[in-house]
Amino acid sequence: MAAQSLVSSSLTSSVQTARQIFGTKPAVSVRKTSFIVRATSTPPVKQGANRPLWFASSQSLSYLDGSLPGDYGFDPLGLSDPEGTGGFIEPRWLAYGEIINGRFAMLGAAGAIAPEILGKAGLIPAETALPWFQTGVIPPAGTYSYWADPFTLFVLEMALMGFAEHRRLQDWYNPGSMGKQYFLGLEKGFAGSGDPSYPGGPFFNPLGFGKDEKSMKELKLKEVKNGRLAMLAILGYFVQGLVTGVGPYQNLLDHLADPVNNNVLTSLKFH
Repeated sequence: MAAQSLVSSSLTSSVQTARQIFGTKPAVSVRKTSFIVRATSTPPVKQGANRPLWFASSQSLSYLDGSLPGDYGFDPLGLSDPEGTGGFIEPRWLAYGEIINGRFAMLGAAGAIAPEILGKAGLIPAETALPWFQTGVIPPAGTYSYWADPFTLFVLEMALMGFAEHRRLQDWYNPGSMGKQYFLGLEKGFAGSGDPSYPGGPFFNPLGFGKDEKSMKELKLKEVKNGRLAMLAILGYFVQGLVTGVGPYQNLLDHLADPVNNNVLTSLKFH
């Protein structure tokens, strides 16, 4: 009964959540905007907080006021414009999505390269020190034998991740709701701080970072900067694996050993 209550309460607000993300803005905007915002590197007026600007335009500065961490007015496609081309998606959801994807990318970037580094250092067995693209569960790239067949693992991962993501979506729509919904007696730890992007608590901030407003602001900025860098790193991993056929750490070692013959220009061939 507890599991049934957990699942049914988790599904209750699904439709409302989807409407909150995609249905809050009218289909037709009164203001006419081009698909691409013509941005200038030096806008006439510097609005919002005193901050450096990256190719900001007067239009992007009309809605990017510096209140978001890492906001430098850069939005050449107008995706965060509530009345422009990006208006069909809630701007708050886009900002939230960047934070979440940045966190996943930081974990992924470290996790993808760690087996290679630990293997080269002799800290883990050679059979587990594989490039990231050989440890997956989807053939033909994945070659490692896990405790179950690849398709069973894939379905299990989708089910578990889907459940976690659904609860996260509910918390974004109704902050604090996960602290009221039964979850094996641990629900108090998921009550959150009122800001879904930074829930805090014993599970998400066990060391108590950001105890004052100034330090919290600095940590938020560092997080979004590193998250953006990690998302680019993950993209680089994909391209390097496709082009060179080896992992990112081996790419680095090859380049350091012979930079003339191992660089981006000499590696432009597909394996």
